[in-house]
Amino acid sequence: MIEDKKLIENYINGNRYSADLLIDKYQNLLYKLCNKISKSKDEAEDLFQESWLKIFKNIHKYNSSQTFENWIYTICINLYRDKYNKKKRWLNIVKDYFSNENKEVEINNSTHNITPLEDLLHKEDRSSIRASLNSMEDKYRIPLILYYFKDLSYKDIADILDIPVGTVKSRLNTSKNRLKSLLKEEFYG
Repeated sequence: MIEDKKLIENYINGNRYSADLLIDKYQNLLYKLCNKISKSKDEAEDLFQESWLKIFKNIHKYNSSQTFENWIYTICINLYRDKYNKKKRWLNIVKDYFSNENKEVEINNSTHNITPLEDLLHKEDRSSIRASLNSMEDKYRIPLILYYFKDLSYKDIADILDIPVGTVKSRLNTSKNRLKSLLKEEFYG
């Protein structure tokens, strides 16, 4: 597989096929992110398309000190902030949704013989977690998502959000405490 840097260079020099290769390589990752941070499928698809337009419009600004994946995440999240935060849109995401949730449920049901009642309770737990995450401010929720659900480092998150690493650590700590408090309130009254 051709390195991203070479594909980007080829695209800048007029090779449009390189754009197709970059899209093929990153479309699933980007679409999953768009789908998780948007409130509806239509918004996710709009954000996905707008992200690719902005990526290729600004590809000449890409700096290889950051991975291309993190760079496109940065563009996507900034577009989300610019467009959807103005409308008071909230992230709609839980850990299970970053992985292939449906396959996990199928595997768990088949290997552990989960009853329909247990499955319903599991779904209610996910719904409570989703609601708790949705009630948090984006500045706390986004670092939490990127760190725990996308397995990004503090440095990568800092680069994507354009904030200092110390701020990432502080926001992660605050978000963990807030989420813990919200979930305690939800489950234990």
